[in-house]
Amino acid sequence: MSAEQDKVDANINLLLAIHFEGMDPIARANLTESIEQIKEDYELAAQNAENSKYYKDLKESIAKSLPSLVKATYGAVEAFKKNDYISGSAAIIDMCSSVIPVFASLTSAGGPATAMIGAVFSVAGQILSFFLPKQPSLEKQIEKMFAHLRSEEKIVEIEAFGKSVNSYTDSLRTKCIGAHSTEEHPLAGTVALTPNSEIVTGTGTTFTQTAVAGQWLVFDSDKYRPYTIKAITSNTSLTLVLPYVGAQTASSSAKLLLRKTTHRGIAEILAMPLQSEDDANEFLDEMTALAFGLVRNQQQLDTPRFANWQVAAFLEREANYPTEGWPEVLGVWCRTYTDLLSANMMLNCLADPKTLDARIAETNEKGYKGPLPETKRQMCNASLLALKGLARELRRSWDSDKKEMVKTVRKIRPVAQQRGVYAHVGYRQNGRVLYVALGPGSESDLNWDYKSNTGWLKRISINVPLEQKGSFKPQYELLTCENDNVIRRHRLNSVNGDLVNSDTSIPRRRERNEEFLDVCGVPISKEHIGANNAEPMTLVAVAGAVTSEKTPYFYPNMYTMGKPGVSTRIDYEPHWGRSDDIRSVTHPPRPLSDDPDADALEDPAATPNGLVLLNQQTNIYYGGARNGNHINVLAWANVGTVPGPAGWSGYSGIEVDPYFLWVFGTGGISCATHASIIKCRQGKIQQPRWLEHHFDKSLWSSGSPPPVYSLCPSADGTFAACLTNSDIYTANYSIDRASNRIVTTSWKKRGGGGAQVVKMPIPCWDALESLTANLQSS
Repeated sequence: MSAEQDKVDANINLLLAIHFEGMDPIARANLTESIEQIKEDYELAAQNAENSKYYKDLKESIAKSLPSLVKATYGAVEAFKKNDYISGSAAIIDMCSSVIPVFASLTSAGGPATAMIGAVFSVAGQILSFFLPKQPSLEKQIEKMFAHLRSEEKIVEIEAFGKSVNSYTDSLRTKCIGAHSTEEHPLAGTVALTPNSEIVTGTGTTFTQTAVAGQWLVFDSDKYRPYTIKAITSNTSLTLVLPYVGAQTASSSAKLLLRKTTHRGIAEILAMPLQSEDDANEFLDEMTALAFGLVRNQQQLDTPRFANWQVAAFLEREANYPTEGWPEVLGVWCRTYTDLLSANMMLNCLADPKTLDARIAETNEKGYKGPLPETKRQMCNASLLALKGLARELRRSWDSDKKEMVKTVRKIRPVAQQRGVYAHVGYRQNGRVLYVALGPGSESDLNWDYKSNTGWLKRISINVPLEQKGSFKPQYELLTCENDNVIRRHRLNSVNGDLVNSDTSIPRRRERNEEFLDVCGVPISKEHIGANNAEPMTLVAVAGAVTSEKTPYFYPNMYTMGKPGVSTRIDYEPHWGRSDDIRSVTHPPRPLSDDPDADALEDPAATPNGLVLLNQQTNIYYGGARNGNHINVLAWANVGTVPGPAGWSGYSGIEVDPYFLWVFGTGGISCATHASIIKCRQGKIQQPRWLEHHFDKSLWSSGSPPPVYSLCPSADGTFAACLTNSDIYTANYSIDRASNRIVTTSWKKRGGGGAQVVKMPIPCWDALESLTANLQSS
């Protein structure tokens, strides 16, 4: 078996392992069969790849698209589980783009119709059909947005936009997957079942009287997996289409699942029999209605298409960049285009080319020996050809729109990068206080607003609480580490920058002479720490120190914050070396695709004997030691250190994003992936693979590179930093793997200055970035 096939099998197993909570059990069984079919289709292509470019291209396209489909599906599952509709939208776009290479290979290869690979389309289409209704309706999101728009005309346009898209996607989804209801009927008696066997043996059962082939059974010994009945041989014996895979049992109860179809989906229409003239008439009736409905849907799409460009014009107009509601309009626009793209891709996936071509071949004139009259056969064949052409043209019909969308997102992206919320710990009356500014959409000076409702500050941390994930105007959680050795929690309004007074505080343990040095918050849910109540909360990591008679010792101190006024300390205190700073990250389910150290994060849950909280949440904690060029690392209950960038004598601090640990100081800026850090801590490499940025000293009035006192790498590809005399600067950045460099644009001074600066990106950034990448690659 080849390494490529091993990876295909591994990704298929990952898809099979995903729990699609709330999916209809029969739909879940159909999806499982389609996933398992991918393996057979891939093996068919692999067997013929050496002698056929067509099969070779198909094999490679499936192998390339499957990991992307798995990653996007996992991302969507996790996002929607947390009500994070923004990340969910981004994952859905990624899901659509994952199957585009397969469509491209089919279009360009021109191979035999009977060899077309269809299961990967079917899987993508079924998953898309499951996720599309997960998001709140656009109409509701638009209603919430009205208060922040000043133009009544624009409100009406966007409202019409949302209504039209909702109508289009709902109608198209029904045509794609149909409409069904399922009823459970307990069967008399019990059944004996053996793993990997299709035979079901009953005791006291009446199979011939209560069930028929093609219906579905579900057993108490395997409650969540329906099985299709293949044949009934007697009242006490039947066989299944697929082998039973649950636990061995001699006496399990069984239920019959009766599915009532009120509207056939595309796959069900294509599976209709053509054995009689009545069959043909019913088939033609369904195909005619489907084709008419699809054409009618496209005509109705003219309204949202026109409204799409009206909203795009609003977003592109420079005078609107500072508008308070601009980020929300951008978020809804991204969401809407995602829905349109997903619905059209779902149609193309479920109008499976393999099945379509098989039925076209079945009704072709050449060699036809079936029972249909010639006229009916020709009509059935023509209707199938028309559906194939219509599906192809619907996919192509958005090509011109995509080109214009690429231009729009390229123009909007730099504006979105400059939006967002900025905060810094600055100076006032010989103390450190909080200042907040809203990005104006340009590189002009930021309008810093002093916030008087905090104490004197050491450090701050900002995160998005779980209940705010998916909002286009979230209330951020701002944690302050204050001079009186108390951690306090505030709410920071992402729309207007208002700061709400503290509702929860964490005091130090005075009896231990404890000192809080830094704070970092990570949103979690109680289910991750074994509590019954799944109320969203935040895990607060504090860099703590206790001074003894001889010398201080340092540790990460962890608390959970749930309801206002409630905080709970976790009884876990691993000691590590001196740590002035603390940062924590919940790493993504998949590391960066181009990361040579990615295997270090492949199976974190397999680490034995770890603390439950750390294992289930898979947090990584970093302690910054400014007096030495190393970083303390706590991951999966193991503590260690890794060396900092080569040649550095020390640094000013550390920061994290979902993929990188960042280190900064007089040596410049450097970063390494979390995977590389963990791999080094495991002893598999001698030092992390540090990527570095060196300032062009000729651009600075001092004639030397500026020291970096604080750095915040934002998800939108921008840096906010305190440089030179603690002045605040910003720049865009990118990672150049080929040269192991961090590349930046020119640094712009933005007013203000202090000891720490933080930037939160525009809330819809993930959706915009994913949309941008996929438009440019498709």
